[in-house]
Amino acid sequence: MKIGIIGAGLSGLTCCWYLKKNGINDITIFESSDRVGGKLTTDRIDGFQLDRGFQVLLPAYPETKKVLDYDKLQLQRFPKGSLIYKNGKQIPFYDPENGFTALFKTVVKGPGTFMDKLILLKLKFTLSRLSVEDIFNSKKTISSLSYLRKLGFSERIIEDFWIPFYQGVFLENSLETDSKMLQFTFKMFAEAGAAVPKDGMAAIPNQLLDYIGSDKIRYNAKVEHFDNKSITTSEGEKESFDIVVLACNMRNTTAYQNVTNKYFEAEKLPIDTKHVILNANQNRIINNVVLISHVAPSYSQNGKYLISVSANGIHTKTDDFLIDLKSIFGLEVANWNLLKSYTIKEALPKINFENEYKPRSTEGVFYCGDYLLQGSINGAMESGRSVAEAIMKEIKI
Repeated sequence: MKIGIIGAGLSGLTCCWYLKKNGINDITIFESSDRVGGKLTTDRIDGFQLDRGFQVLLPAYPETKKVLDYDKLQLQRFPKGSLIYKNGKQIPFYDPENGFTALFKTVVKGPGTFMDKLILLKLKFTLSRLSVEDIFNSKKTISSLSYLRKLGFSERIIEDFWIPFYQGVFLENSLETDSKMLQFTFKMFAEAGAAVPKDGMAAIPNQLLDYIGSDKIRYNAKVEHFDNKSITTSEGEKESFDIVVLACNMRNTTAYQNVTNKYFEAEKLPIDTKHVILNANQNRIINNVVLISHVAPSYSQNGKYLISVSANGIHTKTDDFLIDLKSIFGLEVANWNLLKSYTIKEALPKINFENEYKPRSTEGVFYCGDYLLQGSINGAMESGRSVAEAIMKEIKI
């Protein structure tokens, strides 16, 4: 059984991982670049470790728990909750699991009303009793913003926490994303928080590659044409296969969200926190600030601090970022040095949950990718697993 996979992103690697685990070894993955991982990439510049765009792993993801060895990834974990900045004030919004002090600060100084906090606890309890399948199998279609209002949250906590936080998760500013994604991600955050691997987000696909084997990857092989029995590269090389898997959005049929991520280096921290810092100021550009080397010291090897700043959309002017940063931290940001700016197009797919995902098309080609299920690491890996299982069922393994 000879299988060709187009794309060495997370879905293609996961598909190959499951196939190999079940005894299928005649697999070739065609990758147009010189590396695996797709969006999960980590650069090393001037003693810093830079993920291309601020990304995190949610260790509660059901799909990653099936495949990844968290101990080997040496996860560097964020404390649960956020620190909100608005109109020159800090608003703590910490998880009670962080201790009595965190609970006290959140109740007394946190965003919203006491009723908001009761609704939040109820939501957390409700989602803890729902499975991921329950959430995504729901037929209800409602935007995340409408869902929050329907739950009874005040406009104050929606403006101060929910919108700033989920702007950074959904990479869109109006929270139009289907509420299933809010329920799913909030459940994941509540269960196990967020983390980054010690060696950066690229460590995730690299761990899959270690199992699969580099011999399975054909690098710098751009695919020009494919059907259910063959793959042709831009060099004109055509190869026949028993099964073909498209593990990337080569046909570009999905709309995407864009994001701009800038990394700064600083001699000192503007504040001693490992929480994600949310910008709740009016007319803001940036969504969040993360003192990433404070959370994960391995991200800096030169004694300086690495700070990640993100904004939805495409932003070419660093001065726009600095205006927002000064409103949060004051004039000291003038001493920060811009290390690298990433403009990430097609960062996150817009998902229509009314479309039913089918691993195989009518033409006989198998499909996987986060754009088909959920815009997340979990979605990419779930689709890869689903295709592998469909292939094994077809060949009766």
